[in-house]
Amino acid sequence: MFVARLLVLWLAVLGLAGAVAPARAEAAGCPVATPIAFAGLDWDSGAFLTALDRAILERGYGCTTTTTPGTTVTLEQAVATGDIDVIAEEWAGRSPIWNAAQARGQVIALGPTVTGAQEGIYGPDVLVHGPGAPAAGLTQVGQLADPRYAALFRDPEQPTKGRFLNCPSGWTCERVNSAKLQAYGLADRYVDFRPGSGAAMDAAVVAAMVQHRPVLFYAYSPSTIAGRFHLFRLGEPPYDRGCWDDLANPDGQHRSGCASPPAVISTGLNAQFVAQAPALRALFARISVPADILSGQLAEAAAHQRPTAEQALIFLRANPARWRQWLPADAAARLEQSLQRADGVTSRASSAFPANWQISIRDPVNRWVAALVASSGGSFRHIASGLITLAASIDAVLRAIPWWLIIALFAGLTLFGARRAGPPLIVFAAFLIIGVLGLWDQMLQTLTLMLISALIAVGIGLPLGIGTAKSRFSQAVVPPVLDFMQAMPGFVYLIPALMLLGLGKAPAILAMVIYATPPLIRLTALGIRSADREVIEAATAFGATPWQTLVHVEIPLARDSILAGLNQMIMMALAMVVTASMIGARGLGEEVLNGIQSLDVGKGFEAGLAIVVLAMALDRTSHALVAQRGGRRG
Repeated sequence: MFVARLLVLWLAVLGLAGAVAPARAEAAGCPVATPIAFAGLDWDSGAFLTALDRAILERGYGCTTTTTPGTTVTLEQAVATGDIDVIAEEWAGRSPIWNAAQARGQVIALGPTVTGAQEGIYGPDVLVHGPGAPAAGLTQVGQLADPRYAALFRDPEQPTKGRFLNCPSGWTCERVNSAKLQAYGLADRYVDFRPGSGAAMDAAVVAAMVQHRPVLFYAYSPSTIAGRFHLFRLGEPPYDRGCWDDLANPDGQHRSGCASPPAVISTGLNAQFVAQAPALRALFARISVPADILSGQLAEAAAHQRPTAEQALIFLRANPARWRQWLPADAAARLEQSLQRADGVTSRASSAFPANWQISIRDPVNRWVAALVASSGGSFRHIASGLITLAASIDAVLRAIPWWLIIALFAGLTLFGARRAGPPLIVFAAFLIIGVLGLWDQMLQTLTLMLISALIAVGIGLPLGIGTAKSRFSQAVVPPVLDFMQAMPGFVYLIPALMLLGLGKAPAILAMVIYATPPLIRLTALGIRSADREVIEAATAFGATPWQTLVHVEIPLARDSILAGLNQMIMMALAMVVTASMIGARGLGEEVLNGIQSLDVGKGFEAGLAIVVLAMALDRTSHALVAQRGGRRG
């Protein structure tokens, strides 16, 4: 009896397995069992192509996909090692890392993914065409050596030079464009300005175009910029293999310039991944979009503030004849069925938040920022000009002081406060290390930003801290605002600040002030509230006015707390150095960013070490002053 029951159970299990297996085989369309890892590209066309590929794989093949953010160089390296499977937009043949990996057989490029792509040095079309065009007659890059063109594209931070907006550090085009400036004899006439990130680069160009300011920049097509604005491309000597190899070589002579080679945009894939999924190899070899159509899609997404994933679905719904040529019949049928659903997505998980409850504030915020940039951009540029002038003045003073005197001043100030040898020796050694590492000039640039942001933060933080301590209303309102200032990721307000104030020092100073002011306000308020009430009452009893009580009693009693706030303010400002470099702020942060984006670990470590020892020096100096003041009061 037991054997019979066991046999029946076994047959039932076999029957269930037989029923499930065909269903799984029918549903399983993805050629790979593991999630497909995509490079999270941070430029618009790359993000769109990534979203397009993911939508096709998820909806047409039933695959699971993920993305990993990073810089171009790091992502290419990750594709070579197999940590990433697909990079949706690879400018084949441009990157030394990609070329080396391709020679080793680690990666392959399929396509062309985009046809008709272009790149070069661009400016707004209205500068050269139309009545009263200020740059009428400008057609070639070599003409930029004319002083009137350098004045037209004047750099706000170095007014005697023009500004060329290069690619972000770590992009292949950044190194080539720098070599071109040298080859065309423009290196001494134009500032080779690196924006730090693709988002900062696009925001700077968009702000200049909206505000009708002259701007000279590297651009490529497909891109949102190319689809949204009328641009003109400066002519260059025709492409020559020997010339290009020299420009692309960091150790080249760079004596002559030429146009870039014809752009070949492919889909880059890890070789082992492709070997495991030949069906996907065929798919990526067929996916192809003309550059003008792609630029139009990007411009439409920007105009309607759509995410790239949503715009990719709109493209797929509008172009079935195109993508049917890419996919086999079964995958095309699944993709079409998925796109026909009302929401265009698969069924939501039961734990998902109800869609009809969701409210987006993205569109109102974007419209408000766009309107502010268009209407008040000029006023904010005047503010930026004042900040830049102040920064240039302080930087000039610091550079006029001998290096040994700067070290002596900081060490002497620390000795005055600490009254012992340890802290000033640490300060001396810290500045000496920065100089030995060859980062003295970058340190002075960082120190300039910190001094200005500290002055502004003190001007804001002390009055607000005192007001917060004195007012019950302020005690209820100010702390949440301070929490918002510190908790909000810095890059969220860096991009609007960049569009209003321009790339470089001005938005960096604003970011440092926003991040560094809260601790000073909090500790000032704490010190004022903690002051001895009996002493304050005694001052009032002797006839002191509220102002006299504040200046001569409360602030001296709160001095330790206020100085501690100043110390924390300096440390918080220094913590923003690397983030500020992403919008073009020069200094130690830029060196760290360059090292990260170019996979130069040694360079990044040197700059990071310089930031650490600078923080140690400033911390010891400010702590010594706090201790000295506290000792005197005691």
